[in-house]
Amino acid sequence: MPSPRIREPIFLYHTLVALLATGVLCAAMPTAVRAAGATAAPACKPIIYPRVGAAADSTLRPHGPGLVLMGGSTDVDAAFRWMRRTIAGLPDGNGGDVVVLRASGDNDYDSYIAGLARFNSVRTVLLPPCSSASDIARAAAIVDRAEGVFIGGGDQANYVPWKGTPLGKAVQRVYDRGGVVGGTSAGLAVLGQFAFDAVAGDRTHDVHTPDAVADPYEPAISFTEGLFDFPPLRDTITDTHFAARDRLGRLAAFMAVLVAAHRAEGGRIRGIGVQERSALVVDAAGMATLLLQGSGGRALLLTGGSARQVVKGKPLASGPIDAVLLDRAGQRFDLSRWCGDGKRYQITVDGRRKPMYVPADPYFAPRAATSARCP
Repeated sequence: MPSPRIREPIFLYHTLVALLATGVLCAAMPTAVRAAGATAAPACKPIIYPRVGAAADSTLRPHGPGLVLMGGSTDVDAAFRWMRRTIAGLPDGNGGDVVVLRASGDNDYDSYIAGLARFNSVRTVLLPPCSSASDIARAAAIVDRAEGVFIGGGDQANYVPWKGTPLGKAVQRVYDRGGVVGGTSAGLAVLGQFAFDAVAGDRTHDVHTPDAVADPYEPAISFTEGLFDFPPLRDTITDTHFAARDRLGRLAAFMAVLVAAHRAEGGRIRGIGVQERSALVVDAAGMATLLLQGSGGRALLLTGGSARQVVKGKPLASGPIDAVLLDRAGQRFDLSRWCGDGKRYQITVDGRRKPMYVPADPYFAPRAATSARCP
């Protein structure tokens, strides 16, 4: 069955709904849609879609935990099959119940995921940012009976308000009891310890590499820390659509700001950039495997320390960023030891120079790259 191919519309919400936990509805909150010609704000309609699959909950004890880090756009079929195997603990076992969480879009994932692999059921829960505390609690109750959660794309500003709510805690419990949690695009952006949350940017503009490198402290850049706590992603910030939207400079700026704030352990922070048509699946031991849908996919794993210049109002000049490129399906990387398959090289980002990158195309390993193999 083909993957959902069209990226869902992304909604800009001018006010972050921090009132989710209080039960205050924000149906009248002004919104803007990033689709040409859209003028009216969408109605507030939280939806719990019918299950695809068995009506009764699975009694399976999941055999993970695991994570699915998907880069956005075209979905990776093999990642959902890995999700099922990890939950089942068997090559052909039942993958339990999966809940798809979204803030926009519909339930097109349900039949797609159910058609790929043997799950007990798949169900989408749609929670627009105006959803009330009771809506969040209902969703949490459903997630608490699931063995897998997948967070769809859209706008991560609509997901970070789940921090500290029953829903955020329920997603964490899925992982803690051995289930699999994953996300694509915005759904991946919120999985690390640090997340570029797009909250400030939704009030003004999207943040692209030229913006972030020109001024890493520009007002549109904001972060949320600790929405979830997944051990393989501690001290980590993730980014998506990585090479397709040239987000390496943006991620380098985020990493530099976080290190400067002394929030990263040991004065260093890790970045994981996942390209479209790509997914990193991470097992309980922190071993990540690259899965691809077609050709051209890749993932870059970055470690950065203090920048040479990270000053408000001035261009970023990063220090050397240690990079490992994975670009072949099946390559593996140990996130706990930070070594494995792939090619290792250094990248610098300097907004004072053109080109800003050294090497000039950092999404491909230069000839001087070395092996990242574990000792």
